[in-house]
Amino acid sequence: MSSQDRFKIDGHKMALHPQRAAAWLAAKDDWEKAKEIFPIYVEIGPVGYCNHECTFCGVDYMLDRPEKPRISEETMMATLTDMAEHGVLSVMFAGAGEPLLYKPLAESILHADRVGIDTSITTNAALLSEAFCRKAFHAKRLRWIKASVNAGDAQTYAKIHRTKPEDFERVLHNLERAVQVRRELGSDVTIGAQLVALPETEGQHKRSLLREQHPSNIHTITPFAKRLRDIGVDYLVVKPYSQHLMSQDTRVYEGMTYKSAREWVEEARAISTNSFSVVVRYETMENWDAEERGYDKCHATPYHWAYLEADGEVWGCSAYLGREENGVQYGNDRFRYGNVNASSFSEIWRGDRRRANWEYVRTELNIEQCRKNCRMHQVNLYLEHLAHPGPHDTFI
Repeated sequence: MSSQDRFKIDGHKMALHPQRAAAWLAAKDDWEKAKEIFPIYVEIGPVGYCNHECTFCGVDYMLDRPEKPRISEETMMATLTDMAEHGVLSVMFAGAGEPLLYKPLAESILHADRVGIDTSITTNAALLSEAFCRKAFHAKRLRWIKASVNAGDAQTYAKIHRTKPEDFERVLHNLERAVQVRRELGSDVTIGAQLVALPETEGQHKRSLLREQHPSNIHTITPFAKRLRDIGVDYLVVKPYSQHLMSQDTRVYEGMTYKSAREWVEEARAISTNSFSVVVRYETMENWDAEERGYDKCHATPYHWAYLEADGEVWGCSAYLGREENGVQYGNDRFRYGNVNASSFSEIWRGDRRRANWEYVRTELNIEQCRKNCRMHQVNLYLEHLAHPGPHDTFI
């Protein structure tokens, strides 16, 4: 892990929750114990639609639903309260859609603050208004806002986000105003940005149309980091692409490799200062090119995290997130536990569908079919080591 990565972004924080890890170890094959292990972290997608159409979007198949799903404010507040009462510690508002399209988002963050849940937002930041910041930044438990900005110049940005070039400067202006509001209010919220590194795919240099439609953004990383540093943002995370299992339109990126990343990683990291960090998730990039995962079972699911979709469905893993259309099921329905519009989150978490998924993940799931470089990869490596200690691990 880079010394610049003070937030442990290119790693995991599971080791900071020893009670949960101990409960997981004790549960083993005992459902009565396992059902009481609630997630540490939940991702919530408050709406199921977006104002951008990024070329690499992993959940593009979720964004063409005619009903435009959203969680009602009443259900959101009740669910956050229920989560807090059962040990959920953090919520990230992100999901398949753009969370800032959810009008009661600031109220949801303030409510989570009152009931004791840490919150964060991952957003494209095109709608990150000063009014929103002035309201949401009063929540002491709003820990961070991360803007997904996937190129460092307007033209490349417009091609990748499939939006107008002027949105690039709008986003940077919004981030600058957020920094100013934070300073005025004395807020502790961390303001960062992330960029999905998109090298050219194999053969792309021979196919000009492919390059035009799916451009590389590597050449924009260093100048982008300088812009962010100058406007007072706290960090830039550069992370690798991860192919979602269900997505079809993004398959063009499967030929990418990060084997040449060392050529530009150090240049990007050199932009860091005492107050601004460039965190290149190089270890995660190496995992993209690795042949083995380091474990043969998923230990994080269905225990330590969960996903709440805009239609109210609770999922154990976002890699299997799906929907039904015209009788066709997208995703893996075995990871869907229930709907908060019909039952409470805690009832769902203790319910029969999660129990069935618990059995499935333990005994049947072939993780070679799982999403590579998934969000729980580092957590799984850590839990694998806990469950199967080495012969020298007693020598502390």
